[in-house]
Amino acid sequence: MKRIIIASALVLSSAVDAFTPSHVASPVSRYNSAGASPFQSSLQAIPSIDALPTLLSSTSLSPSLLVSDALSTTLHNPTTWSILAMTSIVSLLVTWENAIENIRENTPKPILPVIDSMLAEVGGLGFVGLFLSTVVTGGPLGQIVGRLSEEFLGEEELLLETFEFLHTFFFEVGILFFGIAGVVVGAVLQRVQKLSEISELALDADGDGEVTLEELAEALDVESMVVDEDGDGEITEQEMIDALRKRSGDEKSFSNLLAEYSLGDTERAGECLLIRERMMKKLDLPPTFAVEYYFAEIFGENLEEIVELSPLTWLPLIPLIALDNSVDLSRDIVSASSANAFESCGNFFSSPWVLYSTIFLQGFSLMWALFNAWKMTSIKKMLLPTLVTDKQNGVASLLPPRYLDPVLMSQFNSSPSIFEWGEKFFTGGGSVTAPPRNTHEELFGASGAKFPSVYRDSIRFHTWLNVAQITYSTTQIVFRDAAALYLGENVGNPDGTLPEMILWSIFVASAVFQLSLAPTTFLNYCFVTSVEEYVNMKMVKGAIPNEDCEFD
Repeated sequence: MKRIIIASALVLSSAVDAFTPSHVASPVSRYNSAGASPFQSSLQAIPSIDALPTLLSSTSLSPSLLVSDALSTTLHNPTTWSILAMTSIVSLLVTWENAIENIRENTPKPILPVIDSMLAEVGGLGFVGLFLSTVVTGGPLGQIVGRLSEEFLGEEELLLETFEFLHTFFFEVGILFFGIAGVVVGAVLQRVQKLSEISELALDADGDGEVTLEELAEALDVESMVVDEDGDGEITEQEMIDALRKRSGDEKSFSNLLAEYSLGDTERAGECLLIRERMMKKLDLPPTFAVEYYFAEIFGENLEEIVELSPLTWLPLIPLIALDNSVDLSRDIVSASSANAFESCGNFFSSPWVLYSTIFLQGFSLMWALFNAWKMTSIKKMLLPTLVTDKQNGVASLLPPRYLDPVLMSQFNSSPSIFEWGEKFFTGGGSVTAPPRNTHEELFGASGAKFPSVYRDSIRFHTWLNVAQITYSTTQIVFRDAAALYLGENVGNPDGTLPEMILWSIFVASAVFQLSLAPTTFLNYCFVTSVEEYVNMKMVKGAIPNEDCEFD
């Protein structure tokens, strides 16, 4: 508020100086009569206070007309518009700073890294914009770039304008990436924060404040089977293993992926409570252990890594953007906002290099998204304890996770076929150079002990890739084609414009679908890297009240 008052005071001071009569001391009086400023000359055209009575008596002009003349003179003064422009800039800066402060104050702690990374990205791209405007487009390199553009592209301004367009595109993609990353994690956090409420309202059938295994089994509609095979009232370890093997078999099925992504909040809350039971038993935790708080902290920690986007991330996409942009540049067009932009309509579709490279990218991206989702789901199924109900006595039993059984582990493979080669290639050897250190890491397949860092980067880069595809395809192709067809404008390739708009719209829909998988994929990634051998004891202690935290 103080900054707004100061800015307003500066504007008011400038306005007062502009209307101060010539006989009153003002900053303008620093100019002598021989070197009067243009501003002072303009002020002399405005009648002074002393002259107003004489002027009024000698003419029939009304006071309102005089004020109108004075206002018109002021509005035609260049200094007035300079003042208004600078005031607008100050107002925008004040608005931006206050908005950031309010967002930081009202944003959950785990999402704060998104705000910090976004500010860093804005600062970096702002520096690039300043460099382009002072050194390239309007500085010493401007003439060199202009000559290169004229020599090789046929128009002096084309390359300079392309610099500005691509800088704006990078900026849009960067900001949109952070926005979507915030939405993804916000959706995950919302699910986690519902866990406690769901477990109390939906799972605690008798309302005693404690969710028993029987209540959990009933709420989740778990399978009934014979666990106590000899009927002696005691379940041995071998009986549990036999029951676990009978209950298994769908961990690697791709049909299981659809079931995973259609799980409701109640089912997810039930899974977390199963994990809570397993952790309490294995680590001897008190009943006050809050599993939802534990997972919220895990998500916040991973988020800090997810939103860190290196500038080198752009390198793999440069050839593809260059191919698309070549369609415009070859026709002396900078972007979809150029006056002659419709000349490129239909030519993205008719260019084999652009068409086939985009189809390849879309297919690769879709396969990437589905594999990430499938791998996280498959590993999670192996790490989840299994809840069953005994047919004979109705007693619910919590079976150990599947990965602890050597037979089930020997049948599991999270890196099938060509994906094994791909994982080893992108991880620099994967399990060969970083072999698994325990049974938990054997679940990670060809990525080995590098799985946590590699797949965190995989989720981040894939999210960024989809944001880049959506931004370019919509703003540069789909919207341009739609506008040309709606307005009935002449286009470069009339036969290809409609198919181009339809096909690239499908590409956009595919990218949106892939982004819709991101929250659950990220949720499962955090799960498989925070249970069993990957339990974070520091965060476990933070999820237990101090008076109950007595374990080592």
